[in-house]
Amino acid sequence: MSMQAGRLGKAMPKQARRTQADRREAAERRLLDAAIRLIAERGIKGTTLGDVGEAAGYSRGLTAHHYKTKEGLLRAVVAEIHRRYRQRMAAAGPPAEGLKRLLATITTYLDVGVDVPASRALHLIQKEALTTQSEFRDIMRKFNRLSMAAIEKQIRIGIAAGEIRPDVDPVAQAALLLASLRGARAQWLVAPTDVDMEAVTAALIAHVRRAMAA
Repeated sequence: MSMQAGRLGKAMPKQARRTQADRREAAERRLLDAAIRLIAERGIKGTTLGDVGEAAGYSRGLTAHHYKTKEGLLRAVVAEIHRRYRQRMAAAGPPAEGLKRLLATITTYLDVGVDVPASRALHLIQKEALTTQSEFRDIMRKFNRLSMAAIEKQIRIGIAAGEIRPDVDPVAQAALLLASLRGARAQWLVAPTDVDMEAVTAALIAHVRRAMAA
């Protein structure tokens, strides 16, 4: 048997076929990527479900098939942005707790070198939620509560560990820290050259240490 015949006689390994769940997950990931990009460029009102499907490389009707309404899409977008943030926190190193976790949160959140479209999209969704009759207010309310609860939890852990003073109000300080993070990020998104984010990050870390450390 010739060498060529021998090669032809070998069975080629079969690639595993993607399941329907795999295909659905891949499609949703592309749709969410496209939605984040378009919202960052055009805002919520300038982004339609059809635009998202087309930008993702699918039919204009696929977004509605997956998310039904714009509200459903925005809920998924906010969840995806939160997932990406948690992924960045995990990539930063072993999970710390208490005060160290709060300081790591500041550094990660104010890192302007990563995922700017997602940050811009989140702020635009929050802006839309500020209107008195916004149908998207509940989305940001739940996300804000989730964010506040995560910060408050770390403050309480720090108090229990003795690294944060017992007189610190976890609820008030969580609200203050979240407002500081989002406010600084929003200012940078509007005018990056006007905000020295490294200096802001260092100042906020120093402030949190002074305000909370035991």
